[in-house]
Amino acid sequence: MSRGTGWRAVLGMNARNDHIDRVNDWTSVSLVNDKVATKLLLAAAGLPVPPTVAVVESRRDLAALTVEKLPDAWALKPNHGRGGCGILLAGGREEGGWRSLSGRLLTPGDVEHHARLVLQGEYSPAGRRDDSALVEPLLRTSEELARVVPSGMPDVRVICHDGVPIAGMLRLPTVASGGRANLHQGGIGAAVDLASGRVTSARWRRRPCTQHPDTGRTLVGLQIPEWDRVVETAAASAGATGLRYLGADIVFDRTHGHLVLEVNARPGLEIQNVQGRGLASDLRSVVPAASRSREERSLVSV
Repeated sequence: MSRGTGWRAVLGMNARNDHIDRVNDWTSVSLVNDKVATKLLLAAAGLPVPPTVAVVESRRDLAALTVEKLPDAWALKPNHGRGGCGILLAGGREEGGWRSLSGRLLTPGDVEHHARLVLQGEYSPAGRRDDSALVEPLLRTSEELARVVPSGMPDVRVICHDGVPIAGMLRLPTVASGGRANLHQGGIGAAVDLASGRVTSARWRRRPCTQHPDTGRTLVGLQIPEWDRVVETAAASAGATGLRYLGADIVFDRTHGHLVLEVNARPGLEIQNVQGRGLASDLRSVVPAASRSREERSLVSV
């Protein structure tokens, strides 16, 4: 059996959580759950992040968020939101407000109501009583990837340990996923070769696929834009955030190029199914044997 395959090479949920709890300092984990704070740190480190239109932390901030201050197309996000919940997207300005990406008219009253729900913690993790809202210009998918997907924004997740990339996955939205790249909502997961940045295989709805189901575009062999810079950016996110183990989510905007959209302290394990390879052996390759604790030796002994 080849390296990285077989049950002993699979990184399970408990083993992953135990490993993350050992290597990721809780202050760094708390920090990356705050989108605004993470953006500030990444930008200070010279890493590319989406521009910020406004941060809404209070009713006063909300009152200052007038129609004139919002761009024609924008995204409003809960600062501590997860899984894409609570994100409101405007694709263009129209008389009386904006048009959502689904075609619905968004009035200023709609935007204010949604922002109030965000401030009240409606879309925040359980136990959080309030939140703030982050407003950014709406990103537009780069021309290379826009030809592949019917709509929405693809992203690349690069998992790193101690600043060393160990796995990469391209996530592609579909009609079934409603334009979102999340795999559990019907997006496509494509394994990416770290050396070349090319897609080596893809899975949709837990089955192998070679073409995008909506556009018919070939996926295997697809070249990720700016790949060398993407890998460098993902690796540098570790130093900027203080996380030893992380997943950097990177998108490709047609104006700004590659941008770090989010940094995850507990990236999901579905990438193993997408790659057809376990993460435990990848961890073994980057954790020096002499420095492993007893638990780490158990984790990566495959």
